[in-house]
Parts: sequence; C-alpha cells; structure tokens
Amino acid sequence: MQYHWPDSTYIVIPSYKAVNTLRKLIPALLEYVPSCKLCIVDDASMDGTSQYCNEMNLTYLSHSVNLGKGAALVTGFSWCMKRGAKWIFTVDADGQHAPEDLHQFIDYVEKHPQTGICIGNREKKAGKMPPARIFSNVLTSKIMSFLCKSTILDCQCGYRLYSTEMLKKISITYNRFEMETEVIMKSIKADFPVAFVNIRTVYTDGQSHISHVKDTLRWVKAVLHIRKSIS
Repeated sequence: MQYHWPDSTYIVIPSYKAVNTLRKLIPALLEYVPSCKLCIVDDASMDGTSQYCNEMNLTYLSHSVNLGKGAALVTGFSWCMKRGAKWIFTVDADGQHAPEDLHQFIDYVEKHPQTGICIGNREKKAGKMPPARIFSNVLTSKIMSFLCKSTILDCQCGYRLYSTEMLKKISITYNRFEMETEVIMKSIKADFPVAFVNIRTVYTDGQSHISHVKDTLRWVKAVLHIRKSIS
C-alpha cells in the first residue's frame, strides 16, 4: 500500500553499474511510491539498466559518458523541477536505503517546511556498519560540524530529501560525490536548515565505487575550497 504519497514529491536514483540491486530496490520502492514519481539517472553504466527501466515503465535518463554522482543528481533534479517538484528524495541504487524509512522524511518536512535538506542518520555501531565506514563517517561529520557551526550527524548518507526552494537558491559546481557535501554547506549558508532523521543501517554485497583514502583526501580538498568560496 502506498504511503499517501505527496503529489509534489519525487525520487531521483543515481545509478552506475547497479542493475542487479535496482531489480530489488525498485519493486520495494513501488510499494510506497507511484512509478511516475521515480526517475533513474544512469551515469553511463552500459549494464542493462535502460532495458530494466523500460520493462518497468520508469523514467530513465542517461549520460553518454560517466560524469559522477553529483552530475547525475543534478540531471534528476532538473527533470523533477520541470514537473513542479517541491521536494526531491535521493535514494542510492545500491539497495542500502530502506523504502520503509521514506515516511520519516516526509513527516519531518511536513512539520518543518523551512528545511533545506533532511538527511538520513545511520546507526554507526560495529556490526551495523563496517569499521572503515564508521571511522570515515564520524570523522567527516565532525569536520563538517566544525566548519558549518551546525551539528552534522551524517554528512555521507545519500538518503536525503531536498527542498527545491533551496536548490533554486544555490549553485552546484561539483560533479562527483563531493556535491552532496557542497549542498549541505550551501544550504546552511543560504539559511535553509539541515535536519536529520534516524534510519535503518543496511549494508549489501553491492559494489562500492568509493576509494576511501583517495576520495577522503579529495573530499577534504573540496570542503576547504567550498568553505573559502562561500565565506
């Protein structure tokens, strides 16, 4: 049964070589969300994602070359906003975001409509999350909290609900995973609060496209550059 889905709320799923996990995620999402509110953005996967989306009669957008998660999200945001979206969910294609948690985001922003972004806060405990992810998540969230002068509980979680009012007020310059951090910082700078809701911590056997050391260093460089640009 669908959860009284708000007409102006859409979901963007950035996808890269994730057709196998999409086959599990999409049917689960469709228990809660009308298919016309879903948009899959394929970042040049060439793995059968287009055929699957066609089978499921889903909106499928694609990049001819790999541009990065941030670019895929921006492509999806544009599609949603052209259709009058007021709120846009982002759900990762790897199956680590539980559709059962969608209502928590919706309930929160209905009570706090001024929110810029509502982000999922995962349980960071051994046995729930791999140790390397716990360390990375805690470290980067503390850095963000310090720089933003605001409590950032989970800056890496891609399960989010974005206000389109906020998105229209900021510029997005990063194409890859740093984009999600950029939007947090710019949302706060534009006086749109960043909020968090507790969600399930789910880990699957899906392939990660993150190189922890290299990408963390790139993240630090990006954060410092963003902070300087908005100071």
